[in-house]
Amino acid sequence: MPGILVFAEPDNGELRPEFWELMTVATKLAATDGEAVHVALAGWQLDSVLEALSHAEAAEVHVFEDERLADPWPEGNSAALAALCGAIKPKVVLLPRTPLGVETAARLAIQMGWSLLQDVTQVENGPQGITAVRPVFGGAVAATVKARQGPWVIVPRPRAFEAAQPQQAAVSLMHHYELVLPGPRQTHCGARTRHESGTGKNIERAPVLVSGGAGIGGPEPFTGLLEEIAGLMGGAVSASRVVCDSGWVPTALQVGLTGKTVAPDLYLAVGISGASQHLAGCSSAQAIAVVNIDKTAPFFHLANYGVVGDWKEVLPGLYDALKEKLQAGKSSA
Repeated sequence: MPGILVFAEPDNGELRPEFWELMTVATKLAATDGEAVHVALAGWQLDSVLEALSHAEAAEVHVFEDERLADPWPEGNSAALAALCGAIKPKVVLLPRTPLGVETAARLAIQMGWSLLQDVTQVENGPQGITAVRPVFGGAVAATVKARQGPWVIVPRPRAFEAAQPQQAAVSLMHHYELVLPGPRQTHCGARTRHESGTGKNIERAPVLVSGGAGIGGPEPFTGLLEEIAGLMGGAVSASRVVCDSGWVPTALQVGLTGKTVAPDLYLAVGISGASQHLAGCSSAQAIAVVNIDKTAPFFHLANYGVVGDWKEVLPGLYDALKEKLQAGKSSA
């Protein structure tokens, strides 16, 4: 039965949190035509992931469990999805914007001859097809794209949609399949290496980010004042591209088109002018605060709050105020 198919990507034996954002999109699209929501899962040693999926509001879960899928492997995942799409014939396939999700989406769209919509921030399913909004020109402009010919492969932008809440009701049906490649294996997974941020925190999931740019002047504040302020707010430190290119912090902390797309509750940009590529990576934040000595910095046009001043004078006062508030909260508890 046609429906909406959501790709659930595992990561180290756990379900990636982007899945719940995809479920929000799937539920919205399914409601238009009364379609069912299906979930596809491909990986290895999936017990924990299957437990998490049992709380998703999906009619059916389709599982490809194979040791060859233990590492991210676009060829294997696209083969699994293509076989599944041939069987259940979904109208829409949703994948996360992760390295595996993006590569798998492109391969699937080519294999099936379907329309591909990447980096979507809004999507509507109407009688004339899919209408989606996505950023272009480094995030400077939002383009409306209409794809009349379906089915469609859609990759939403991270944190552009609110995450669905897990439900107590169990999934009604679960199917298991064998992974069959359509021809000789063409790609192989090499050794998997994780690049840690240096702080041990994932900037894509942090509720607060304190982000530094070239105006910081050097690497010391990232492990000093910026890290201390981020810690007081339960957040993490991130950075602009020039900072990472200079070797001040690991590239895992880079925000922007060539880095990571983030959408925290608060994004505090310190000493970052606001190039369009960086703004595209953080524009989905719930609130943006900017500290910059240059009052003409482009970042001020996007910011909800701004302070024109030297960060060395502004941030110590912010640190003291945060620390005082936390201590007052502990005293009254």
